[in-house]
Amino acid sequence: MTLPILLVDDDLDACETMAKLFHAHGYMADIALDGKAALTRIEQRRYGLAIIDYQMPGMNGVDVMRRIRRARPELPAVFLTGYTTIDVVFPAVEAGVLRVFPKPVNFRELLAIVEEQLGAAA
Repeated sequence: MTLPILLVDDDLDACETMAKLFHAHGYMADIALDGKAALTRIEQRRYGLAIIDYQMPGMNGVDVMRRIRRARPELPAVFLTGYTTIDVVFPAVEAGVLRVFPKPVNFRELLAIVEEQLGAAA
């Protein structure tokens, strides 16, 4: 069985839509609406991939990623952002993300990363 995906974004509708799309492709996804909730979730469950929004209240995606790296250094992650400037992309890559996807996200490209990291869903 494939490990679930952790979706971290303060936009509930976007998370629910993405979770449904992943489910339709055979993947499970949990939702965390902010960084604090994401960190709580990774303490409670193993994930195969984290998909993290950059701009969130409280803690931005880079801050979340750095804290995830301390707690679960093996957890691969990608970023979603409407801010694809060097000020966002460089710190994200430096924090350990595999890739930064601009919003709106091309789901096929994102799905390819999911399949690469988790394998094809059964």
